[in-house]
Amino acid sequence: MVLKSLLTAASTALLLTMPGLAQTLSAEDAREDLEALYTGLQEAHVDLYASTPRAQLDRAYDALWRELDGPIELAELHRQLQRFTARVDHGHARVEGFNAAFNTHLENGGALFPLDFRIRDGAIIIIGAPEGSAVEVGDEILSLNGEPNALWLQRVTRHISAETPALAYSILERTSPYAMWVEYGGLTAWQVEVDGASGHRIVGVKAIDYAAYAAQPVERTGPELSGREARMVSEDIAYLRPGPFFDPDASSPAQAYATDAIAAFVGFIDTSFETFIENGADALILDLRQNPGGTNSFSDPVLRWIADEPFRFYSEFRLKVSPQTTASNAARLEGVEPGEAGISETFADLFANARTGEIILFEQDFVQPHANRFDGDVYALIDRTSYSNAVSVGAIIQDYRFGLITGETTTDMASMYGAMEHFYLPNSGLQIGYPKAHIIRPSGDERLHPLTPDFELDAPLFDAGDAMLDQLVALIESNG
Repeated sequence: MVLKSLLTAASTALLLTMPGLAQTLSAEDAREDLEALYTGLQEAHVDLYASTPRAQLDRAYDALWRELDGPIELAELHRQLQRFTARVDHGHARVEGFNAAFNTHLENGGALFPLDFRIRDGAIIIIGAPEGSAVEVGDEILSLNGEPNALWLQRVTRHISAETPALAYSILERTSPYAMWVEYGGLTAWQVEVDGASGHRIVGVKAIDYAAYAAQPVERTGPELSGREARMVSEDIAYLRPGPFFDPDASSPAQAYATDAIAAFVGFIDTSFETFIENGADALILDLRQNPGGTNSFSDPVLRWIADEPFRFYSEFRLKVSPQTTASNAARLEGVEPGEAGISETFADLFANARTGEIILFEQDFVQPHANRFDGDVYALIDRTSYSNAVSVGAIIQDYRFGLITGETTTDMASMYGAMEHFYLPNSGLQIGYPKAHIIRPSGDERLHPLTPDFELDAPLFDAGDAMLDQLVALIESNG
């Protein structure tokens, strides 16, 4: 549920500051952090200026340097540094976590933007509104506080790290109370111009607190696809939703990708496919919708069951060597027995024999198909909220022709700047994420372009069931 994850993310954001640091920084400390941020990104990001020219980032840096001319609250510094980092236009370059002040705002009953919405084909459609308000589900927003959509959307999404507006919009839809707070603060009332069943009108809407927002009825826009599931949807069609390609219940980021977490996941996958084969399934739906991604250590064991030739998730994996990446990788090896840290040990060996700043080609063995592979037809199901490694899985299936990609075009990229690492700023303790690698999809297509389905399915905005899955099942059955 988005609301639950929103509150959880806001709470954990408090962990982003180091113990004992003041919540107000001097201009000198703030400027030192800005310099550390930009220098760190220049040193560690695999291709910092791929989307935004250096001259633009340099101008933004100089302008922010001049602006940081006095004491600044930590929350405001977070906001400013994230807005600067978002100018890179890469989803994996960001100040990590929600601004810690948002948690305080929630706890104090602070005002939140009251409307839930989805953005489709340029239209902003209301899917949830406070009961008794003059805004109705299905209304289209035309302007907000007198600003046309193009203007206020640009203001809000300038804080969101994303390659394209479509990706930024998909993130905004699911974090709108936070994103609106970052740009507008705790406004207590909003003027909304809408058009819908009740006609064109300009209405006032009061802000609400988190409890009211959490209780607000929201029109269903499809199923909530959390967790993992394996079942037969018919006598002949198997359904597998692998869920995130990491352990979402792990106690720490390192544990989310630990050997025992992978082993538990592989056990679920192997049992699922063995059951499908025993049941005589001749088609498989692999559901990658609403999947945040993860690592190929989890996804490769899924693909082994459907692959009919050796594969790997890239045609080229261009990896930048930097002090930040070396240190971040080394931190994952601390306290871990040799042979238990997986790919981090491989990276450590590579970094030890490479020059700082060098772009090296990471080579990984091709993954072999499973000896008892599933040999039925495979249909991968994607949507606009399939992200990161989930998109990579779809690209592998498409490029190696392991199956058909169905659903709707993703908003995340098939060839991507990814393989995230982190460093910390010296005074605020803010954690900075960046992509250490440029990962080219198996086909060799380097374009920053989403994954496009082979067969597009309708994705109705208002969907109380699972219309997309129903369409796919009907399609498979009609093909015999």
